[in-house]
Order: sequence, then C-alpha cells, then structure tokens
Amino acid sequence: MKNNLSALFFVTAMLGASPVCVLAQSPSTLSFPQGGQFRLSISNTDPNMIFIPGDSVIAITAQGGMLADKRTTSAGGVLFTSVATKPFTLFVETALGQTFSVVATPVRGEGRVYRLLSAEPPERPETRQWETARPYETLLVSLNRAVLSGVMPEGYGEVEPLANGVRVPGGMTLSAAKAWAGDLLRVDRYQIRNANTWSVALREQDFWRPGVRAVMFDSNAQTLLGGGTLMMTVIRASGEGNDGQR
Repeated sequence: MKNNLSALFFVTAMLGASPVCVLAQSPSTLSFPQGGQFRLSISNTDPNMIFIPGDSVIAITAQGGMLADKRTTSAGGVLFTSVATKPFTLFVETALGQTFSVVATPVRGEGRVYRLLSAEPPERPETRQWETARPYETLLVSLNRAVLSGVMPEGYGEVEPLANGVRVPGGMTLSAAKAWAGDLLRVDRYQIRNANTWSVALREQDFWRPGVRAVMFDSNAQTLLGGGTLMMTVIRASGEGNDGQR
C-alpha cells in the first residue's frame, strides 16, 4: 500500500510540473462548510487525496490506527491511506485557518480524489495588501484581465460560485461557471443566455444588485441575439450574500 501511495505522490508531483500528466481518476468537486462536517467515501485499499484550490492542507488527523499513512504534497494537498473497515471521522486544518471534519466511509476500490471548494471564503490578509495598493478602478480592470487570461492574482483562491449573485433580466437565464475570492473582493463567472427569439440589449446595470462592484461582458457587443450565449464577469464584495448583506 505504501508503494501505491508513493506512486500516486509521484504522479501528483508531476501533475504540478507538467500539464500533460493526469491522475488515474478525475477529482470530484464538492463544497464544504466552514467549521462543519460532511460525508465522503474513501478507499481502504488504495491512496486517497484531498486538495483545496488556493489553500494548503497542513494537518489531517483521526483516531489512532485509522490512518495508515499520510503526507502533504508540494501543491498543498494531502495524500492518505486507511485500512479501516468502519466509518470514522477525519479532522482537516488548512493554512488559511479553515477547519472541517469528514465522516469517512471506507470502501474497497480505487483511491478517491476530492477537490474541495469553501462555501464561505476565508480571510486572506496578504491578498488585502494587493487589493488596497492600487486605485479602485485599476483593481477592477486588473481582476477582469486576470480572469480572461486564466491567471488569477496571487492569493486568490477558487471558491463555490454564487448561483444568484446578480439580477437576471427578463427572458434571460444564467448559469454559474466558476468563482475566485481574495480578501475584500470576489470574482464570479457566469454564462448568460437569451431565451427569447429576439435580440436583447446588454446593459451592465441590468445585472446589478447590492454588493456588486462591476459587471463586465466578454464581448463588446451591445445586444445578445435570440438563443445566444455570452460569458460575464461579476466582481463583488467578498463575504456578502446574494442580497448584499453580510
């Protein structure tokens, strides 16, 4: 089993170094509650992995004997094995102070890989320095450019998207795609679709609701054709709910 863990550790390390390497099993993406508890199935015959984009796991603990081996990766994830046959509780801590527990149910089979996104973005004091070191309008433009280039600023981590983070004009539908959070601000990506058979004008203010700081479309088009789709970036205050309230 330790040989299997070493092999998975090697592949994981190579994954961070080369985009062409892949794990044998694609990760399952789940949202976790800050300070809460949820259930996961894990393998008791192969290594398992947990990682949190934009954060690093610094500790994973369980009652004596439940974890046969564990080690952190250079990318901030954690690899672990268990020979347990009954459910047990794992406790996880991260570098950004996030804590949660997992009721792990052991099953035979391939090792599980979990990509966990925080439902409540943690504070990122170091990122706040970057956010406050430039004029506000420049900051908003920088974040939008970062999204379009696919390279987010240092310290921004992926989080669970807000499904209802903006107002949706009549006749349009909206799908949350991806989201990242810094300390003061968060960035959500949405795909908007014109469900009408006629064109609809695109106006940033039509999507505003409390808490929103900027709305930017990927296209310079002033209208969206009937049945057409378009990606949109929304920047809002981090830590505010869908109604703009903390």
